[in-house]
Amino acid sequence: MRILALDTTTWWGGVALIESAPPPQAPRTVISLGAEVHDSHAAHLLDWIDAVLHSTGWTSSSLDGYVATAGPGSFTGVRVGLGTVRGLALASGRPAVGISTLDALAEAWGPAHVERVAVMSAGRGELYGARYAGGEPAAEPIDGPRLADPTRFLSRETERLLIPGPGSEDWLRGLAGEADTRVVSAPREIAAAAGRIALLRGLFRGQATDRLAPLYLRPPDAKLDPRFR
Repeated sequence: MRILALDTTTWWGGVALIESAPPPQAPRTVISLGAEVHDSHAAHLLDWIDAVLHSTGWTSSSLDGYVATAGPGSFTGVRVGLGTVRGLALASGRPAVGISTLDALAEAWGPAHVERVAVMSAGRGELYGARYAGGEPAAEPIDGPRLADPTRFLSRETERLLIPGPGSEDWLRGLAGEADTRVVSAPREIAAAAGRIALLRGLFRGQATDRLAPLYLRPPDAKLDPRFR
């Protein structure tokens, strides 16, 4: 099975082509492309997709499904990624699924002998985060995802790895202080990790069109006046 995966949830954007393999082999990342995005992901995404397809000799008709990170993250970025794969899926008649960006961060780092905590800046001095057991990648979270004060994700009792979203490493290292928490470098191949997760979890088996609901952990600031409901 051949999958196109996208990540547009942070300032680091990425696309990847993933190919399944017979068990017990893991899905293979065929190519991964990423870059800093200082304007809009929408301005680059289709060019990146064309570039990875051209580099591998794959055609759009050879793709069997699509994956996008579903958040948390930039509101606009989440919509761009999910909207792009939804359009590609509808045009091709292929399935599409969304994967939590936090799950993809944990998978992109890989297995560890201690607990992993994937976190992303949520602004206002808060973090989005989820906890994962050590061991195999592509694991389901054992706590979260949630929006919380940074101290919730730090530990003075159990050793853990803090896996940050791109751009927040230095800030998190300052927060960790003397806690028994090691902040690692932010993974960059988040799109590829999301594609691998979708295949490892069998999300394309028997799926019709899409499972592309965005993952928003912060409630909207704007609320409808009850008088107009």
